[in-house]
Amino acid sequence: MPENTAPAAEIVAFCSFCGKPNTAVARLVAGPGVFICDQCIELSTAVIADAGQTTSEESSRRLSAYRDRSAEDMLAIIPALVRSADRIESELAGWISRLRERGTDWETIAGAAGVSTETVRQRFETAAAE
Repeated sequence: MPENTAPAAEIVAFCSFCGKPNTAVARLVAGPGVFICDQCIELSTAVIADAGQTTSEESSRRLSAYRDRSAEDMLAIIPALVRSADRIESELAGWISRLRERGTDWETIAGAAGVSTETVRQRFETAAAE
């Protein structure tokens, strides 16, 4: 007798901070063009609580360490940034594709994106056709 299996949960969005999909977290909160998961909210709450305990000297030291990273440290961040940019580009293409499926014209999409119609068509016409 075949087992009853629940359908796989659909990935709708990813946390803009850690990159986890909605299927890997308990809750994903939407903001204007961004999402944050419950785990990142917990972490940010702890960071903010810690900030209240930090002296101005310590804050200055941390800011300086952040700004004065070595080239190796900055290069180590690049792969995660590229993954984030790729994920965002894919999500944007998905939204534009859905708009096109609903009959939204390129001019309207370009206006919402704040770019020329030609720019938005060149960037997303192939993705919208797929």
